[in-house]
Amino acid sequence: MKQYFPMVTGILSIGIEITVFLALMEIPPFGKGDSDIIWGLPCFFLIILGISLSGIFLAITLSDYRKPDNKLIIYGLALNGLSLAIPVLLLLFSIIRSFL
Repeated sequence: MKQYFPMVTGILSIGIEITVFLALMEIPPFGKGDSDIIWGLPCFFLIILGISLSGIFLAITLSDYRKPDNKLIIYGLALNGLSLAIPVLLLLFSIIRSFL
């Protein structure tokens, strides 16, 4: 059962990110109708951070490269890493864009 946890947390955190980003695209912030979801982004980031880090730590402790049946753990590790990289890259691109 533990081998499925990293994959489930990776899919869950990427699903949360997609939902939040689609909501931001649908409701423009600071425009007509003023979206309040932009103020919830730090909360969503903390939720994703907690979910992804628990999945990454469990995947690291479970990964034993001598076993041939741990592809699920490696995929879960990759999904959790991707779900952590997306908000950091968006923050980096927004900082760079503000200086240009």
